[in-house]
Amino acid sequence: MCKIIAGLDIGNGYVKANMRTGENVVGVHFPSSVAFVTNPHNIPTENDALKGVIDDIYNQMDVSFDSQIVKDTGRRLFGSRGVASGMSLEEFDVYSHVSKAHQDLSGILILGTLAGKALQDYFGEHNALPNDIVDVTARIALALPIREFKRYRSTYAKSFTSADHMVNFHNFEKPVRVRVRFENVQVFAEGASAQYAITAKGAPFMEAMLSDVRRMGEPLPGITAQDILAVRNTVGIDIGEGTVNFPVFQDGVFNADSSGTFDSGYGTVLNTALDRLQDEGFAFKSRKDLSNFLQTPPTALNRARYNKVKQIVTEETQAFANEVSMQFVKIMSRVGSFAEVVYVYGGGANPLREVLYPLLIETSKNFGGVDTSYPVLYLDSRYSQHLNREGLYIVADGFARSEAQKATQVQAKPVQK
Repeated sequence: MCKIIAGLDIGNGYVKANMRTGENVVGVHFPSSVAFVTNPHNIPTENDALKGVIDDIYNQMDVSFDSQIVKDTGRRLFGSRGVASGMSLEEFDVYSHVSKAHQDLSGILILGTLAGKALQDYFGEHNALPNDIVDVTARIALALPIREFKRYRSTYAKSFTSADHMVNFHNFEKPVRVRVRFENVQVFAEGASAQYAITAKGAPFMEAMLSDVRRMGEPLPGITAQDILAVRNTVGIDIGEGTVNFPVFQDGVFNADSSGTFDSGYGTVLNTALDRLQDEGFAFKSRKDLSNFLQTPPTALNRARYNKVKQIVTEETQAFANEVSMQFVKIMSRVGSFAEVVYVYGGGANPLREVLYPLLIETSKNFGGVDTSYPVLYLDSRYSQHLNREGLYIVADGFARSEAQKATQVQAKPVQK
């Protein structure tokens, strides 16, 4: 029996997860997309390649599902294998108003991630593939955009706990099956879980964060890491691929009433740019294709092409930053009287920083004046894109340890005669 404790951040762009079996915690990061296998080839992995496939299982999986949360029982390719396959990709639609709680892709990515971890653990222990079903029990924490969290958190959790789920691997000569049973599912608001991680990381992390902010031109004179950690009234701006969430904490407690979601994200920027680029003859198949191109330093041969693509994306970025700033004004109109610190983070934060950061600083001055405005701490995406998963893992792990401690105390309690 494999027991997994996990914080799973199922983003519109990437799956980011921290998972623990025993005391070993593993971080996972791979694209939030799968490719439909419409023409199965059934070329099994050779024995000498098994370890390589298992080690990179999240980018190699060829799986199908028997589960009430996945309606289509067809096969899918995960991660970079799916992206590079040329097959039809299933991605989260950043324009859609259908909740992640109601999309098959959420369940596919969650079940696949847990099954991949279970298979890695089994192979690591036995140096062989299982002949029988591998059973997994999972205690996990998930997140939904704030608007969806308010409406669907209970039904989303129950969709996992109400039945068992089977994941079937087709990578190998013989089918490998993993059965997942959820013992507990906690659902939190996106962005709010990231602020749990910021607090839990303590002074060293906060010092590094303040150093980054000061290097970016905000001196914050006299403000220390301990000052920031002591703050109990905060606003977050969590910039994702499909949404921007604004979690508000008042007196140290998440205030769902004041918090909100803007139903666009950096993926929306890329999609809009993609339409323009395709009209001009640039053959990008998806926003991931475009994102990968932008993140790869140009060569002498493609520099002119890169600069043209970058120019179009920058134009769309500027328009989007203005929209985010306007949404921020709406939030601050409700909570500006008690807010002390604003955090900006998420996977889409870095591409927007140059144009968005000055807008946010100017907005902060409208709620108290130049000399009394609160600090806006713009975190670097190198670490801030993982804060939601780390916060979710902290919650899942803490809940699991608390339950284990209670069970131990009950067992140790003497029987009354």
